[in-house]
Amino acid sequence: MDKLWIVFVIIYSLLKGSRDGMKKAALKKSSSNEILFFYTLLGLIFVIPFSSDAFNVAPIFIFYSFIKAAVVSAAWLFALKALKKMTVSLYGIMDLSRVVFSTALGVFALGEAFTTKKAIGITLVIAGLLLVNLKKNPQGGKGMTFPILIAALLNCFLNAVSGTMDKVLMQYMTSSQLQFWFMLFSALIYGGILLATHEKVSVKSVKTNYWIPLLSLSLVFGDRLLFEANASPLSQVTLMTIIKQSSVVVTVLTGWLIYKEKDILYKLMCTGIVLSGIFVALI
Repeated sequence: MDKLWIVFVIIYSLLKGSRDGMKKAALKKSSSNEILFFYTLLGLIFVIPFSSDAFNVAPIFIFYSFIKAAVVSAAWLFALKALKKMTVSLYGIMDLSRVVFSTALGVFALGEAFTTKKAIGITLVIAGLLLVNLKKNPQGGKGMTFPILIAALLNCFLNAVSGTMDKVLMQYMTSSQLQFWFMLFSALIYGGILLATHEKVSVKSVKTNYWIPLLSLSLVFGDRLLFEANASPLSQVTLMTIIKQSSVVVTVLTGWLIYKEKDILYKLMCTGIVLSGIFVALI
């Protein structure tokens, strides 16, 4: 049972890796804001039956849950912006840069140990990221633009902030409490964005976009496991972040098998360099 949190994080990672491909497929029928609003609204509906104790929590932690929702909402907006212009496999490898951000937050915000092995591991991760960015995007004929690179990196940084908040909040809340408030505030934020931008929602396209409910189910189940892992006193943000990077294998294979992306061997080589850094950090 002491290592159960590792299993939870691995399952979360596999689900997360599959969601990158789902998001890209969902974007073919619906806008980013439509996906995000209905994605979280359905998620809220899914968690309500398991949230009977949602109001048995101090108001300050409800406020912190709102901050977490705002951070993740911004991260998802940046992620969808990047996914529109990047291949799924390249996005998945770029997403590994959150290792650097999460490690820094784990060390400086939570006081987790930063060992020589972790330093070597992070160096290899950065090397893999730099190598993959030297390769031009085979679908667009050009390398990714600077704004898209910044969007991808901001997504990674904000997700690292959210992961650090999870570790702290789960010391004071249950997984069902945190999930309820997170989904509620996320749905309200995205609903507010739709109203503020006066974006017209195509209910017909949303109803036929079956990727949205699949994304919601994956999000709810994966996040519940991740929150439970954070509740374990043995888990560390730095270690959880490293384990999460197993999602890159799913992402790259999705790009190859589903989207028929090219240069997969090169991307797998870059992924191998990054994963070797992860292995060094873990041993």
